[in-house]
Amino acid sequence: MIERDRELLVRLGRFNRCLGAVVVELVQRQDGGQLPVEGLCALADRLAALSAELHERAAEIDGALLAGCCRGSAALPVWQWEALDEVLAEMCERTGGDMEDLHDRGRGILETCRPGRRPDAALPGEGSLQRRIQQVIGALAHLADAAPDDARAVRVTGEAVADLARHMLAYSPHPVP
Repeated sequence: MIERDRELLVRLGRFNRCLGAVVVELVQRQDGGQLPVEGLCALADRLAALSAELHERAAEIDGALLAGCCRGSAALPVWQWEALDEVLAEMCERTGGDMEDLHDRGRGILETCRPGRRPDAALPGEGSLQRRIQQVIGALAHLADAAPDDARAVRVTGEAVADLARHMLAYSPHPVP
């Protein structure tokens, strides 16, 4: 594995050395003040590929549940995420719930690439149901991505799911004091 780490470091170094030249080229190829779309896409693709390899390696190093620590930005722009979210909701509506399992699976996958929150958006409260659901979705997404064969991670995630299930079974939107 050390060899793989060295290879990643070499690739990062190459990327770093070339980044200045890429920025200069993008600036020189501006059209009316806008950066060239194909250049931006090519740079984003290279960054995404390198980022994916770094995430994969981080998961290999620490096979335990990372709780999404390395999950920074989303793979989808906000407008694409919202469009897919609407399509899944419409699919559920049109089938009258007959494909709820497929809808839930799609929604879970979509949650794993939710764009970052707007800075002005309020986070759900610490003990809120929404927060607990988001935490479990994140744990499940990480388990599926990085540690599906790690018995410890499977048990820890299972406990989180079971805790959420117990909370949901006893749920009351207006708790009695």
